[in-house]
Amino acid sequence: MLLLVMALTLVQGKLIGAGLVTSSGGASPAYPTSTAFQQTPAPAAAPDTLPADTLPAGPIQLLRPDLDTLPAPAISGSTAEFIMSSDSLTAPVDYAAEDSMWVDFEAQEIHLYGSATVDYQTISLKANHIVLNYGTNIVFAEPLPDSIGRPAGQPEFSDGGQSFVAKEMRYNFKTKKGIVYGTTTTQDDIFVRGGKSKFVSGAVRIDDTTRADVIYTEGAIFTTCSDEHPHFGIRTRKAKVIPNKLAVIGPSNLEIMGVPTPLWLPFGFFPLKSGRSTGLLFPSDYQYSPQFGYGLQGVGWFFPIGEHVNLQVTADYYLKGTYALNTNVRYVRRYKYSGSFNASFRNQQVEDDELNINTNKGISLQWSHRQDRSAHPTFNFGGSLNFQTNLVDQRFINSYEVASQNVIRSSMNMTKQFPGIKSTLTAGLNHSQSNQTRQITVNFPDATFQTQTIYPLRNLPGKQSAWWKKLSMRYKNALRTEFSGADSTFFTQATLDDGQYGFRHDVTAAVSLNVLKYFNVSPNISYEEVYYGKTRDYRLDGNITQDTIIDPITGEERIEVSSLGDIINELNPGLASYRTFSAGVSVSTQLFGKVKFRKKGLLGLQGLRHVMKPSLNFGYQPNYLNGRDYISDTPYFIAENEIDPLNGDSTTFLSPFANQIFGAPTASEQRLGIGYSIANLFEAKVWNKKDSTSQNVKLFQNIGVSGSYDFTLDSLKWSTVRFSGGTQFFKGVTRINVSATMDPYITRYDAAKESYQRVDVFNLSEGRFPLSLTNLSSTISTNITVQKIRELFQGAEEEVVTDLEEERRKRREEETTLFEETDLLSLFERFSIRHTFNFRFAREFNTDDPDVDDRGTPVFQQIANSIELRGDLQLTNNWRVNIGQIGYDFTSKRITYPYLSFVRDLHCWEMRFSWAPQRNTYQFSIAVKPGTLDFINLPVNQNRFDGGRLLSQ
Repeated sequence: MLLLVMALTLVQGKLIGAGLVTSSGGASPAYPTSTAFQQTPAPAAAPDTLPADTLPAGPIQLLRPDLDTLPAPAISGSTAEFIMSSDSLTAPVDYAAEDSMWVDFEAQEIHLYGSATVDYQTISLKANHIVLNYGTNIVFAEPLPDSIGRPAGQPEFSDGGQSFVAKEMRYNFKTKKGIVYGTTTTQDDIFVRGGKSKFVSGAVRIDDTTRADVIYTEGAIFTTCSDEHPHFGIRTRKAKVIPNKLAVIGPSNLEIMGVPTPLWLPFGFFPLKSGRSTGLLFPSDYQYSPQFGYGLQGVGWFFPIGEHVNLQVTADYYLKGTYALNTNVRYVRRYKYSGSFNASFRNQQVEDDELNINTNKGISLQWSHRQDRSAHPTFNFGGSLNFQTNLVDQRFINSYEVASQNVIRSSMNMTKQFPGIKSTLTAGLNHSQSNQTRQITVNFPDATFQTQTIYPLRNLPGKQSAWWKKLSMRYKNALRTEFSGADSTFFTQATLDDGQYGFRHDVTAAVSLNVLKYFNVSPNISYEEVYYGKTRDYRLDGNITQDTIIDPITGEERIEVSSLGDIINELNPGLASYRTFSAGVSVSTQLFGKVKFRKKGLLGLQGLRHVMKPSLNFGYQPNYLNGRDYISDTPYFIAENEIDPLNGDSTTFLSPFANQIFGAPTASEQRLGIGYSIANLFEAKVWNKKDSTSQNVKLFQNIGVSGSYDFTLDSLKWSTVRFSGGTQFFKGVTRINVSATMDPYITRYDAAKESYQRVDVFNLSEGRFPLSLTNLSSTISTNITVQKIRELFQGAEEEVVTDLEEERRKRREEETTLFEETDLLSLFERFSIRHTFNFRFAREFNTDDPDVDDRGTPVFQQIANSIELRGDLQLTNNWRVNIGQIGYDFTSKRITYPYLSFVRDLHCWEMRFSWAPQRNTYQFSIAVKPGTLDFINLPVNQNRFDGGRLLSQ
């Protein structure tokens, strides 16, 4: 009745005519209507005007103004403007339409056309055609055909944040019930598409202030496919859906491409609540292995713990006894920290060729923590821990990353900065574990405190250029505990007993002076103290070797001891320390040389530039051979003949501090020497024809020569001369590094030591070249992409990166965006080729006849020579091939670990295949894309145990 009063008021106020007129002034096309409401069609014509007190007998239309004269506003209104009758709704109804509206008083209906909306309390309805019956409080909504005849503007119904889309619907505002045809409800990534459905608004109480709608549907399908005709889904005859909470289904079966499958479910529950909720985790993989039998992977339960933590517990189980228990914890606190913790226990049972069951057990732990940058200005805590026993990951996981991992490392550290005293404290845990030797080393606690460079006299009065204001100091100390052992026995008392403990602190001081304008002179001193909780004791093992000797003249026998045994050592508790001191002066300068050519020179070469940086270091070091610890009176060194008087060498020294965390002092007498080094850089200026500019090109980088001379030695005062250098070609594509060692002295055979030794005779005195080559090693590495090859041949200029973050963002976009193929090479843009060649020359001496060969024979040794190909091949928008690694090792003459895979995008499905032929393993799956229903998959794979058995047959 309220809507009737509203319509009468509008008619009396402003009516233009009874005929329905469009915005262009012509007659409106006949809109389709629903027969369920038995609407009366609008008359074909109507008079131009109506008396103010006259009402027509038929339907009445409210028109929009002609769009040819003024822009037409949307038609809108509200029942709040009118007096409500006793049987009207308890709240006003707001309505609007973009195209037109007309009122049928005989049927008590208001028709809204074009992006129409009706709002009542928390209920909102949108559609291209809405019919509002103000007598029965029933609203009807449906789409309208667009310009090509397709339905457009499907009804969208929402109630308090809960919404769905339908092909056609009818709803009663009074009873809060409705009938929907072709409904589509989206909850997170699940699409619920139903046939005929009935829904009731606010039928279920969520809490004291919230109620939820309930939808009863027939022939619904639950899917994560966004297509109008889903490629897969779970089809059910009957379902009860509480939006944003839960869906309960009756007998259902899996449907693929519209074809029912024999996979049936008697009933089911689908959590539709947005956010986190406790629930079952379906298996992520179904497997069959001849070794392990049938198995499930990833079945478990999900637990949200509080607001910031998620707990996931899963298990893998095979019928022949192999199983794994996995726990995953993820946590996040916005603007504070985030991280994850994973723990696994795996029990593997493998049957050998003789049908014996071998059991392998192991644990795996991973913890990753990251602190947000804005959490604290001076404190940071983070890192990652990785630990496993019995090579458990290599046994269970089929992946290239795990198979090629030789060393597992961990680092979890806390860093605290003290700006007031310009220092930093770092403390934490460091761990390394070899998968080849299965040796574990853990440093905990491992703490370091160090200061920045401090200028203690800088604030004194005087000129800033005064030498005492350039005096600098640095202090550093470290506390470290180290435990080492095999992974099978690491968690035993023996590991704790063999632990090592040490503390070291050192201080350095230096001053930088400018002398004679071109020379930098820097005196420096350094002092270090090291404390250990254990020292190494040396003794003989007691295995005495005796020989019976018979006198050839008298025939008497006598026993002669030839060995008192081998020298062994062990760590025993006891605080001990040693101290070292050194002082020196360094002098350095720079020399520049230039050669210019006229105009553009040869091949565009305009000039050459040579920068030489010579440096001399005078150093002093006291005698440590006779040093003793003043705390424990432990000697720094013990002569070998003091331990083994019979066969010990008096020139060989053993230290109680050897093979510990911070090492031992240098086994040397007092030293006074000079060290020299010369660094060289060669550059060329080349004319660039493309942009008519000159460019500097580095020809050779870091060409260095270094050595030393010791004044305190009686002989062999000159050390070997070390050469090193490197350069690059083709804009950094190929890099060459070379290092060599040359000796100014001759090498001759020492019969006593049965080896070749340096002697105090110069090569030059024997008429030879002053320096003889001892060894030379070089590495040539090339890393190039197909895109780089094209740029080199096309002469493309190398881009200069000024914004690193923006460059990374562009690269990520390029990796996820399919480029437009223009030629065959474009398909291989993301492929890279890596070649590494490492070799060395060394001198080998003939020990069988040392008098003949005293110079040695140069021998070439190839250390490494391998080529490798990696990259992605995007064949089409849906096909992608990945070559994880494939190559050939020329040294060992074998193919390096090849790993191939391809992916096929099937809209809501994804097909994957990966193959590692060297391990004879593969993985194939056709699975729903990651989401709520990703447990629907078809996996076929072969693990390394089954593959290894097939290879051995």
